[in-house]
Formats: sequence, C-alpha cells, structure tokens
Amino acid sequence: MNDRPDACDLLEIARHAFTAEILPAVPEPLRYTALMVANAMAIAQRELAAGDSPLREEYRRLAGLLSQNPAAPDGSALRDGVESYNRRLANEIRAGRFDGEKRAAVLEHLRRTTEEKLAISNPKALVPG
Repeated sequence: MNDRPDACDLLEIARHAFTAEILPAVPEPLRYTALMVANAMAIAQRELAAGDSPLREEYRRLAGLLSQNPAAPDGSALRDGVESYNRRLANEIRAGRFDGEKRAAVLEHLRRTTEEKLAISNPKALVPG
C-alpha cells in the first residue's frame, strides 16, 4: 500500500483537475451538475481528513448528557450509538428533562455538533460575515 498520495490527496488532485481543466469546458446546461460533483468531492475529502473524530466527539458529548459510559465503540457501532443517543436525547428534550440546569449543556452540544457538521459540509458557513 502506498503512503502517498492517500485517498484524501487523490480527491484533492482529482477535484483540482476537474475544476481547473474540465469544469471550464462543461456546457452551461451541465455546469450546475458539474459544480455539485466538485462540491461532493470537496466534502468527501474533508470527511476523509476528519476521520471518525467528529463522530467520536459527538458520542462522548451525548454520553455525558445522557449519563452513559463515554467509551465510544468502533466502526458501524459508533454511528449506530450516536443515532441511538440522538433519538434518546430528542425524546428527553420533548419530555422536558433538559428544561432546567442541563439546558445550557444541551445547547452547547447542539452548537458544537452543528459546527462540526458544517466544517465538513459547508465550512464557508462558519466564517463570520
């Protein structure tokens, strides 16, 4: 297995070639689709670079809010655990269990989770304007 270029580097190289060489030659009716392809490549690159760190952090915060063991599982169990904890958090919010002193902690968790997701999907939205 080669060390370089890795998958993240390959996506950057491909996206750069696509936007610099192919996109200018794309006919106008297909330009929006081509821009979506370039954007998807950039998102995939950021997602690969971040790895599972954002998901692990979300799991850790959720476990803390829900008074669970913060040790995160691996692989698909991590994603399943986050989904399960998010459903549970939503149910507990609806039931009013975070209306009191834990409200600030929930809001901080939601803010951080949103920022982590935007850092992958749309980092320009994080720049104060």
